[in-house]
Amino acid sequence: MAKILLTGASSFSGLWIAEALAAAGYQVTAPVRRPWAYYSGLRAERIERLATSVEVVFEAPFASSVFSELAGDGFDLLAHHAADIPNYRSADYDVMDGVSRNLLGAEVVFSAFAKAGGKAVIATGTAFEAGEGQAEPGDLAVSPYGLSKTLTNEAIRHFARWRGLKFGKFVIAGPFGPLEEGRFGWSLFQRWFADEAGLVRTPRYIRDNIPVPLLGKAYVLLAGDLLNAAGPDQKIARPSGFVGTQEAFAHLLAREMSPRLGLACRIEAAPQPELIEPLVRVNSDPWITTDWPAVRFWDDYAAYYQRVASSGMLSGPA
Repeated sequence: MAKILLTGASSFSGLWIAEALAAAGYQVTAPVRRPWAYYSGLRAERIERLATSVEVVFEAPFASSVFSELAGDGFDLLAHHAADIPNYRSADYDVMDGVSRNLLGAEVVFSAFAKAGGKAVIATGTAFEAGEGQAEPGDLAVSPYGLSKTLTNEAIRHFARWRGLKFGKFVIAGPFGPLEEGRFGWSLFQRWFADEAGLVRTPRYIRDNIPVPLLGKAYVLLAGDLLNAAGPDQKIARPSGFVGTQEAFAHLLAREMSPRLGLACRIEAAPQPELIEPLVRVNSDPWITTDWPAVRFWDDYAAYYQRVASSGMLSGPA
């Protein structure tokens, strides 16, 4: 089976992508930035779980000599899921500094990868990039971070195609599920376990929330298409989950979690603030089908938050 070099595997979505690729039979190597002792809390838990299904290489950030050597070790697919994210939600995020850090060493890495027989590169994108999220023609990136990702991924596409490599982009909207932290769901569960109503601060925004195991399956499909000799030279995957207002999504979580947790799981919608983001940002490839394993997913999601709440970790910031 093909060999895959996957960056960003210690992240929430990265872990699920890594596990899905390994379950599909791929041989996955996951370089991570730090030594094992650096990781703590949920990040350490993800690393420990990651190590049960893939080979983890510690202290191997993307621009390092260790990573460049790995890239020249005969991998078939370079799955570049990692990204520069410090302060990414801030309006003061430094776009060009982010692009520079994301692309540092990229040409060396892609050259080594191509010379060693590499076949394809996948870059992870976001529905908040320019032209994504079913934006209107000419729409701008939603945020400075969205612009940084737009520029980064276009550069990666060029670096890959210049070297005769296939290129894929995997666009992520709003993944949720076990082992998440600091996300929309996290803020709801914090209040539910405190016997308070979950607060939806932007109830009118129409967003796309996908169960993270389905995200992993969608990634496997894209990888398979690109590694198939008869497959496309370029492909963009835009996996979609539950599409609707954030208030409607909160009520969906409440309906599924209340009987499982034995909590009221009330929802309170704040007045919608003046729109600072586009009203709609969603993906286009549906993954919620009649046969998706919904009961198992909701059970696992509830069990995860029961464990996090009992451990005291749920008090961390959302």
